Amino acid sequence: MNYITFDIETYIPEDLKKTQSNNSGRLDTSIMKVSVIGAYFSWIDKYLVFYEEEVEDFIGALQLADYVIGYNHIWFDLPVLQKYTKFNLNTLPNYDLMLEAQKKIGYKIKLDNLAQNNLTFKKTESYANYKDYYQNGKFFELTDYCMHDVLITEQLFRMALAQSSVKYNDMLNVREIVLDLPSPISRSSTNLNDHLFN
Repeated sequence: MNYITFDIETYIPEDLKKTQSNNSGRLDTSIMKVSVIGAYFSWIDKYLVFYEEEVEDFIGALQLADYVIGYNHIWFDLPVLQKYTKFNLNTLPNYDLMLEAQKKIGYKIKLDNLAQNNLTFKKTESYANYKDYYQNGKFFELTDYCMHDVLITEQLFRMALAQSSVKYNDMLNVREIVLDLPSPISRSSTNLNDHLFN
């Protein structure tokens, strides 16, 4: 099985920032652009970084994967990426860990909740801290933040594949669930490495 686990970070162009400020504080993906994409490629066992000018290459790789793995990527990351392509990203073989957990729990749960209850590390920053990294030219910090979330998501996905119990805190108790496995599918190209590095 060849899959990509990914996360994106975003920025809002200066001419659209007023639109966001008039949006009652809600995140509006329709005005967001990609600043950084962090991704794990299972078929080469490597973590790679893509920047905005490389989004087209990344989307091409997504179309070759057996599975596209993320955390809340169906509702957040894909709508932002969709502006860069005519290909319908919702037709990808998506496996969203947040939605899979929601099926079991009944409500959305934060990535950091799962990280703290299942892994030896947690998220590095909050949105409030990293949201100005792009405008301030802090690309190393922004990339590090993004890749850390990819690492968390990848580790949780491996737990799902192993059918290990995933723990979460519901404020009263620590509970456990077992996430459903992805549905069987095969969409792999015979020459994934050539596509990725050309």
